[in-house]
Amino acid sequence: MKLKIFLSISMIGLLTACASSQKEDDFPPRVERDPAIEAQSQSNDKLYNQSVARMAKTLQVPSITYEFDSVRPPEEAYPLLDKIATIMKDAPTLHLIIEGHADVVGNAEYNYWLSAARASAMKSYLVSRGIEADRIRIHAYGKDRPITLDNSSQGRRANRRVEFKFTKRNWKAIY
Repeated sequence: MKLKIFLSISMIGLLTACASSQKEDDFPPRVERDPAIEAQSQSNDKLYNQSVARMAKTLQVPSITYEFDSVRPPEEAYPLLDKIATIMKDAPTLHLIIEGHADVVGNAEYNYWLSAARASAMKSYLVSRGIEADRIRIHAYGKDRPITLDNSSQGRRANRRVEFKFTKRNWKAIY
């Protein structure tokens, strides 16, 4: 019994000593936000609020970020997908590449499947809006093309995304 009390007191003393010996200067300064995440956020905000006419002219589309382990497009994606559908209906020679990405959580095979499922969900929605399926190609990259190596929750969220790229080239010239 005395031994248990002695060990308990010793452990508390040891932990207290360790905790008090750590200075705040020992930690690297905390960066508020990764510059890559900040750049993506600013670009997406600017691109998301553009008109259909502006998007058709620049052919630049913001990326859409996903919740963890989710395949279902977030609610804010649907107005953007409707803009993309309008542009593609107005420009029948325009093609779209949809690239799916995942974060580092999970194994490579699952993340590849997840990123393909995310891109496929976007393609399915556009096809349901009248866009021909053969005008849309999907690519799945899993966790192979991260925006940031920051493994915080913000960094992982930035990497869970779908990106869109318009092209005017014929598919036979690309593949």
